[in-house]
Amino acid sequence: MKKLNSFLVRNQNLLIFIFVVLCVSFISTDMFARMGGAGGGGGGGSSSGGGDGIGALIFYLIMMLPFPVNLIVIAAIIIGIIIFSRKKKQGSILNKIPANTIPKKKDVKGLAAYKIAHPDFKEEEFISKVSKAFTDIQAAWSEMNISKVRRFISDGMYQRVNTQFKMMNILKQRNLLEKLEIKGIIIDKIETDGIFDVMHVAVYASIKDKFVSETYPNLNTASFEEFVEYWSFIRKNSAVSKDMYHTYNCPNCGGDLSANMGDLSKCPYCGTITNSGEYDWVLAEITQADDYVTTSHLHDMSNTLANKIEEISDADPNFAVQIIEDKASNGYLQIETARVLKDPKLMIRFVTNEFYNKFEVEIGSSSHFVYNRIFLNDVTLIGALQKDNKNILALAVKSSYQRVVINNGKAQLLDAAVYSKNEVVFMSKDISSGENKGSVYAHQCPSCGGTISDTTDLNCPYCGNQINSTKNEWIISDIMSQNDYLEYFKANANLFIANVNPKKLDSMYKVRDYAFNNILIMIAADGVFDAEEIDFAKKTAKKWGYAPSKIEGMLDMAVNKQLVLRMPEDRKDCEKIYKLMAKTAAIDGNVSPEEQALLDSVRQQYLN
Repeated sequence: MKKLNSFLVRNQNLLIFIFVVLCVSFISTDMFARMGGAGGGGGGGSSSGGGDGIGALIFYLIMMLPFPVNLIVIAAIIIGIIIFSRKKKQGSILNKIPANTIPKKKDVKGLAAYKIAHPDFKEEEFISKVSKAFTDIQAAWSEMNISKVRRFISDGMYQRVNTQFKMMNILKQRNLLEKLEIKGIIIDKIETDGIFDVMHVAVYASIKDKFVSETYPNLNTASFEEFVEYWSFIRKNSAVSKDMYHTYNCPNCGGDLSANMGDLSKCPYCGTITNSGEYDWVLAEITQADDYVTTSHLHDMSNTLANKIEEISDADPNFAVQIIEDKASNGYLQIETARVLKDPKLMIRFVTNEFYNKFEVEIGSSSHFVYNRIFLNDVTLIGALQKDNKNILALAVKSSYQRVVINNGKAQLLDAAVYSKNEVVFMSKDISSGENKGSVYAHQCPSCGGTISDTTDLNCPYCGNQINSTKNEWIISDIMSQNDYLEYFKANANLFIANVNPKKLDSMYKVRDYAFNNILIMIAADGVFDAEEIDFAKKTAKKWGYAPSKIEGMLDMAVNKQLVLRMPEDRKDCEKIYKLMAKTAAIDGNVSPEEQALLDSVRQQYLN
């Protein structure tokens, strides 16, 4: 013991130096590993000398401490760094996504206040309605007849389903669902949005899912999946309590609503709009668990944005964030349908004349394709600005898609996987707008409330006013990619009254999260999950700090081809992720044709 102490005293300066070097080295190595080779963009050396100065200062301060306190301090620093790095890894957004299990029951944000305002609210009855909606909507989807549930879904929600139906009809597809089982439903949170209450509900279920096309059998897929989705329901604060879920009767006159309810959810007898939120909860949005978790931070508005929304609500009592997001969903999908059918007139009612002219030129030069899959993952209000005497709202839209081209009677996939993309939709309305007596998104004239048929005529047949005018309605005035929005924001920051920091749009996913998600897709590309590939995935997960329970769920999703390929906006990050995907494809010593097709598709989509 005396010899050891003597050695430590004689060599304490050397030992301190080694500790400092190890400390700095550990920090650098950990940062690199955490990003999976996509670390902090270190690159070339800096001429500022900042790193050397900090190291020298640390070394000097430690030298000032008496022995062996200095060694204890260094050991404590290293232990602290290890603990911090582990927590940093575990802090990945992927570890927060519920996979193959219902989220734990918790104190529901907003529930206590809601029960005080609505003492007649019974949670069990509401959960029963959610269960009924879930089961009936799945059946309506499988039968490709959404009219059976039209009375309690929003216009935007209807359009999400209707757009996919249009694509499936072109591809002669059916989506057959079997063995549906609801395993759990809980209320996640309750919010107030203008004159509406919004109830967000987590649904944990399993289902056997088959896409079948006799004409294009190469598009056929089958899977069994367990999943968690978040369903968002809205209802007016002053709603008259009715049950729209266990009856097919009009809540106002009692008339039969069992058939022929399409674009407009309107009673054929008394003209009541059944999905207005006046009578019962209306399904306004379905969000996948990963998108719900990764976009939740965007829903927390800045004070300035909240104040702007309040100002707009004061001028328009029927305004609500969920309503404007629903209109954006509806209009966006009308535009995508027009893109596929190469007919811009199909979306002429929902866009400004300026955007229409721009879009007409765009699709005139684009190639023809059909969406094999198109889903809206999330729509979130992120900004407000004023320009040309108009209020303009910016909404982040996240969608998933896979395109197909039909050549010589055969369907060829343009995208080797289902891709995710982020865009920003701008909606405009005059600052001094008139009263909105109807919604163009619900086939009503905003000026007089008259019912509008599915027509390309821009003038109301009753009052003669222009239907796509910003005088009475929120109309889509532009759509930008996320990168274009960032540039627009920089150039026009003075116009923005309020906004969510554009950098936050892509902030929840780290490079390693994109990489791991896409690695799993690559492993599953050839339909074979061999032991070597699974071992590689699990080792990568452990290295990057992912919880095993979460990764099992992601592995199941990858096997069933339910994962969506995601890429960040930054090209350099895309290149790093692509290299990791290529490494994964070659891990078993053989790059299959399916894996190569996916690599080629990713390169063409993001790196060309």
